Amino acid sequence: EGEDFPAQSADADDVEMDEVTKAAHDAFGVRYLFAWQKLVIANILDSAAAVSRGEQADSDEGDLVCRGRQIVLLPTGSGKSLCFLTPALLLDGPTLVLYPLLALMADQMRRMNEGKVGAVMFRGGQTAEEREENFARIKNGSARVILANPEVLQNDGLIHRLAECHIAHIAIDEAHCVSEWGDSFRPSYLTLGDIIKKLGVLVVTAFTATASPPVLQRVCEVLFDGNAHLIQSESDRPNIHYEVRYAYAKQKEILRLALELEKPMIIFCGTRPRTEDTARLLTAYFGHGKAKFYHAGMTKEEKKSVEEWFFTSDNGILAATCAYGMGMDKSNIR
Repeated sequence: EGEDFPAQSADADDVEMDEVTKAAHDAFGVRYLFAWQKLVIANILDSAAAVSRGEQADSDEGDLVCRGRQIVLLPTGSGKSLCFLTPALLLDGPTLVLYPLLALMADQMRRMNEGKVGAVMFRGGQTAEEREENFARIKNGSARVILANPEVLQNDGLIHRLAECHIAHIAIDEAHCVSEWGDSFRPSYLTLGDIIKKLGVLVVTAFTATASPPVLQRVCEVLFDGNAHLIQSESDRPNIHYEVRYAYAKQKEILRLALELEKPMIIFCGTRPRTEDTARLLTAYFGHGKAKFYHAGMTKEEKKSVEEWFFTSDNGILAATCAYGMGMDKSNIR
């Protein structure tokens, strides 16, 4: 399930919009922002303005707002992306957004292109010419957003160049990965606190939809040295139905559900071979091109092909590991 921009009902012409709402409307077509979105955005813009004035973080112990340091915990589909993309249109410097998955970076790049928000992406395997082109776009102001993942930021040369770009805000999406992945198989996440300091960015926001209190504490320690302001809303999603079905034969149950339930759909599997087996089963029943698989062992070209196929599909079935799905936006998925 992806993260959609909020549904709107009022006509934009009938609503007197402030600067922030107008920026969101012009770029993404939204007609209003929710109260918590306005709060997060206001904190980012106010903190950036304070930094530009040379002010430091609030020193009053009674002030609960840690200027420039926020952890935003809000449910999937509630429009968290607007909280960092809208300020990116208004800040003096570019916004650096960190994502955990290349598939998610590509999906967000597509959304930004649709919203006419200039963006560049730094990832592994790029040529020197590609990176120079990215820096040229940052320098001339045509790229307001910089996309990257923690691994590519382990390059000291890249960090040095980015530090010269006067980044105004760092947004860390799916921030629970700092704890859940950083302490296990992606240690680069544990370096983000030091990277933030090297880049010299004082306004940092971590976003997540899924985090227990211990995970939130770990994120706060790694990114903010234990001192951050938490914005949290009700996590219940009344439009989501949860159900457990016991099955002696999972493949038969998968086939039955694929026949019964509305498509397009994603079937998450625990292993790479299971995604391929599931896709073969469904292809044999529904026909060629109706089901595909996705996992981290595929080539970049294979992943891109499947991503594009599934994004445009109205009735496709994707069997995937967790390499696909987190934060992805597909408005008609059920």
